[in-house]
Amino acid sequence: MNNDKSIIVKLALKEKEYIRFFLYMKMKTSLIILTCGFFLYILVFYVLTGIPLLMNITLSALVILFLVIPLALVGLIYKAKKEFRSNYSLSEEVLLEFNDSGFSLTTTQECTHQDWNYFYSVRELKKDFALYYSAYTAFTLPKRCFTSKKDINLFKELISKHIFSDKVYLKK
Repeated sequence: MNNDKSIIVKLALKEKEYIRFFLYMKMKTSLIILTCGFFLYILVFYVLTGIPLLMNITLSALVILFLVIPLALVGLIYKAKKEFRSNYSLSEEVLLEFNDSGFSLTTTQECTHQDWNYFYSVRELKKDFALYYSAYTAFTLPKRCFTSKKDINLFKELISKHIFSDKVYLKK
């Protein structure tokens, strides 16, 4: 950490981190699809079998719980692994510098600087920060990339200072 309230972070995503964030980003969509699928499955199963509704709901819930959810999870993990392994830029080491004027991103190919208004929202997760460009697009910044708790707190301070408070979700 520098005295001018600047934080420099080296980021090189690991496969497990990418998979965890990929699943986090797909969670809302998956829940909506599962809920709609559950009700559709109940309707179709009820019409085709004529089983009483309560038993139909129970059987449908069991099929969703023990068959559909695990298969969907395996599919999403497979897709995340495939994407991570095929896209070198996801695991490439990137240098990020955050300060009052915004943030800089330096890769082997380029160096860019963005203002804080580039971020739509920021959410703190257990092991990461999710930095959103838009309502549905984000990148992950693992907390392990920070050199100390002091840097994490300074990062939170910069986020709180420069992004609208209704778009910042940080843990206390």
